[in-house]
Amino acid sequence: MAVVAPPPPPQDAAPTKQGPFISFRERDFRWLWIGTITVGFGQWGQQIGLNYLVYILTDDAVQMGAVTFVGGFGALFVTPYAGVLADRYSRRKVMILSTWLGVAQAAVLAALVLTDLIEVWHAYVFAVLTTFTQAINQPARQAYVHDVSTPETFSNAIALNSIAQNLSRIVGPPIAGIIAVWNVGACFLFVAAVRGVSLVATWLMRERPQEKAGAGRNPTRQVLDGFAYLLAEPRLRLLLAINAVPALLVYPYMNFMPIFADEVFHEERAYGFLVAMIAVGSIIGLSILAWFGDIRRKTQIMLGCFVAYLVLLLVFSRQDTLAFGLVALASAGVFHGTALALNNVVFQGELRPDMRGRGMAAWQIGMSLMPLGGLPMGLLIDRFGTQDGVAISHAMCLAFFVLVILLGRSLTHAEAAAAAEAQPAV
Repeated sequence: MAVVAPPPPPQDAAPTKQGPFISFRERDFRWLWIGTITVGFGQWGQQIGLNYLVYILTDDAVQMGAVTFVGGFGALFVTPYAGVLADRYSRRKVMILSTWLGVAQAAVLAALVLTDLIEVWHAYVFAVLTTFTQAINQPARQAYVHDVSTPETFSNAIALNSIAQNLSRIVGPPIAGIIAVWNVGACFLFVAAVRGVSLVATWLMRERPQEKAGAGRNPTRQVLDGFAYLLAEPRLRLLLAINAVPALLVYPYMNFMPIFADEVFHEERAYGFLVAMIAVGSIIGLSILAWFGDIRRKTQIMLGCFVAYLVLLLVFSRQDTLAFGLVALASAGVFHGTALALNNVVFQGELRPDMRGRGMAAWQIGMSLMPLGGLPMGLLIDRFGTQDGVAISHAMCLAFFVLVILLGRSLTHAEAAAAAEAQPAV
């Protein structure tokens, strides 16, 4: 007698489209989204304000670069412990504390500037302080996206949260730049104000259930346990590398956009448009991802999007016409936003619940490597010229992704096998 295989369980059913704003039905996600966009305004406002402050005080590019480097380097040490906090304690309370500290430090910095008591060394101190508050906030905020989502809405929630981050990247810098040129002290008041809005939004969120790590253990031991867990899992290792390698080899090109605007396109005023185009494209790509929701073959689509992103950046590096350059950047952004969001979705989907905070801290560290990649790319530009130097660095990253596609079977085959198992037996 033939045996009829049972139908697949509901969670293996083909994903269905639920609309691009399905996650906004969740009250806490709405407040999280508002908090994300406003904390992004604060992050960009602080960065631009500090850069302009150091420029006013010193008129020295080395000092400007050093302040940025100190902040970025500090994140590498603080972020792992921020992941422990996100695993041991309420993520909502961690976000509230770090946002409140961000409001306080911005208000103090504004007071120092407006009373003319500011000195150069203060900029270094506040660069470290803002790194400290952001590093604590981000792992908890990223993990909380999972806490307020279901498996069906998680991809949509990541996409919408990433749209908030990109909107703050487009709108925040021009606003902060205009305020800083008018009055740099007022720029830091703006930072304190928008972080205050984020603080209120975070306060209005509810506590969500989470599986917590033991609070009695040594934090450093827990950091090491987190790294040991991540490094022991081949898929997680590879996903972290996919997140980190572009931060080192690709993203630093944004720091050299003033050179592209002036020396390549011969239009200094194009700088703002060049910086914004990737974010504009990312919003388009993320909106498409939000519309489709929980898609299959996430890792294959992610890798394909990264490859398309890098190819389009190589096309951009060869352009001498501004219009073509802007189109290439916007097109690259469509694929980059999608790829980065899918990397986040797949990575969080692989994490143990009690390791979610530490996992997202490691993911955030990968994103924080961009300041360290600026020097090697600068040396390539000095040796080969702006367009060729950037193209060489991007081509190395493209070669990395080709190798991942050819050799990274632990990443692609597991999802393909899971998809095959989800098909009903005949």
